[in-house]
Amino acid sequence: MIMLPVRLLISLTLLLFLAPVFAVERVVLQLNWKHQFQFAGYYAAIDKGYFRDAGFEVSLRELNEGNDPVVAVLGGEAEFGVAASELALHRAQGQPVVALAAIVQRSPLVLLVNRRKITSVDALNGSRIMLTPHETELFAYLRREGVTRYDAVPHSFDPKDLISGRIDALSAYITDEPYVLQAAGFPYLAFSPSAAGINFYGDTLFTTEEKVRAAPERIRAFRSAAIHGWKYAMEHPEEIADLILKKYSKRHERAHLLFEAKELKRLMQPDLVEIGLQSTSRWQQIALTYAELGMLPEKHSVAGLIFDTDERKLPVWFGYALAVGSLLIVVVASAAFYFARLNRRLTREMISRRVFERALSHSEERYRQLAEHSKDVIWTLDLATMRFTYVSPSVEAVRGFTPDEVINQTLAEAMTPASHAVVVATLEEHLSRLAAGDMSAQSAMTEIEQPHKNGGIVCSEVVASFLLDQEGKAFALLGIARDISERRRSEAELRSANDKLRKQLEEIEQLQVALQEQAIRDSLTGCFNRRYLDETLERELSRSRREGYPLSLLILDLDNFKQINDTYGHMAGDQCLIVLAETLRADIRHEDVLCRYGGEEFVVLMPRMPLAIAAERAELWRSKIAEIRVNFGNFELSFTASAGVSAYPDHGKMPDELTQAADQALYSAKNAGRNRVVVYSAN
Repeated sequence: MIMLPVRLLISLTLLLFLAPVFAVERVVLQLNWKHQFQFAGYYAAIDKGYFRDAGFEVSLRELNEGNDPVVAVLGGEAEFGVAASELALHRAQGQPVVALAAIVQRSPLVLLVNRRKITSVDALNGSRIMLTPHETELFAYLRREGVTRYDAVPHSFDPKDLISGRIDALSAYITDEPYVLQAAGFPYLAFSPSAAGINFYGDTLFTTEEKVRAAPERIRAFRSAAIHGWKYAMEHPEEIADLILKKYSKRHERAHLLFEAKELKRLMQPDLVEIGLQSTSRWQQIALTYAELGMLPEKHSVAGLIFDTDERKLPVWFGYALAVGSLLIVVVASAAFYFARLNRRLTREMISRRVFERALSHSEERYRQLAEHSKDVIWTLDLATMRFTYVSPSVEAVRGFTPDEVINQTLAEAMTPASHAVVVATLEEHLSRLAAGDMSAQSAMTEIEQPHKNGGIVCSEVVASFLLDQEGKAFALLGIARDISERRRSEAELRSANDKLRKQLEEIEQLQVALQEQAIRDSLTGCFNRRYLDETLERELSRSRREGYPLSLLILDLDNFKQINDTYGHMAGDQCLIVLAETLRADIRHEDVLCRYGGEEFVVLMPRMPLAIAAERAELWRSKIAEIRVNFGNFELSFTASAGVSAYPDHGKMPDELTQAADQALYSAKNAGRNRVVVYSAN
């Protein structure tokens, strides 16, 4: 009967400690777009029960047009969110976002254009581009490519605006909108930021620093369940496509969803890269890119952006030890108070003390066993002497030294000089912050290099916490060192593979550029060919109509050129054409377009050129051509040229009308005796 209140007290206390474990937490995951295969992993994690097994009931919320998922999560509208590499920008600006997992290793963001109107990124200057405010990656891309003059049009999220010509460029996901354009037979080009060296992450799961600090183990559980869902979705795309159509959205047809799944797998590379993998160096490179383009100050920091996915067992042990110790203290205090009332205070105190000591001894033995059998190296360091006071036996398997050998080493001998300098600087910084009352400096994490007994180097990730005395002053350091040499090697191999792949892609792009040049250039003279003229004339006429400026067209033909070919041979004729092209090329403006129209006929397209000035330039070219002398063997060849000139809007408003007018003027010049320039006249 006497022990009943004590047992009741113990039961209530245990219930107080353990009750939160069984609760299912309801959370909101803010998506960065509408329901589609882009979020397949989260649908799978819900449908297969991965989130519920981890203790979560998850609601997925679509993004309203014009909103920002980062703003929604920071504002408390959702506990988790999906964003992209703009997370580095927000973190460097002081906003407490934490990236949990990079789901898509290569960003799918691109700019889509009509390939018949825009053939290069440079041509986007002066165009209408449809963008959303949070697509910072595309803003950085345009700035790096020198595209600073454009009209930013609010996004309608409808590819039909590009098809109809209402806009010149559309921001899109390479996994999504191209399906619509291909189905419509629309000729498009996709400009990717990666072509300018902007290699950003795509969709990334994130939360806030406040939630990570409050419950890091819960965050790890949520992240693990999400990644489990993504693995299932990548292995069963057709099942997830049917799930989306059944439970979430019929906005995309099944074929569209499977197209998205195929493209998404190419960007995620789940067979090569672990889903969710992210590196500090790549996030720092992303922030550096923003800084280089003026979107961040030169001095910035993204520290704290990456969530620590590794479980730190020592703090968990310490928490259990604290819970057990608190429970025992409550039991002892309650028992002492109860037995004091029964005049057995001294006896009961002695019994309680022996019980407590046995429990404490058992607890110490348990933690000692855990430390000595852990693969990670657990150690303590005395701050006064900067000497190790304890090193777990696993150090011998990691570095080849016995615990006693490491304890006899100085701190400097336990790591390379470069790592020692970093560790000393970190210690000084955190001790200074602790002295100023900043308790967030009580723990730290870094990566160091340590010597192995065989002469090699071991890469270690070190997590350490300061132990404080009763006055709140640090007197020792408790840490865990984990061997990450294999991870470093894997990262190096991955970087090497990525570099090799990037070089191969650059070579392919260079070949594509060369092929494009060959397709629009005349192989003999290096001038543009007739195909390029047809495309350019139509584009420049459209611009002239839109902006209201004149445009002139000149067709030039060598006089009696057949006689040169018949008398001296085609090699002589070719040499004459080459010299003629060089003469014209040396005297045209940057915006003028020189084309070999066919045989000995050349065309010069002159945007923003009034007819009178174009006629003067044509006469100047005619006189220069008459002065040309071509040395061919023992012969000196000369020739003359006739030219016809027409202009928009005086002589035509369509390409065929303008070309026909110039051709008729050329015909008149030939009939009037050759070696002259004639401006088209309807009479």
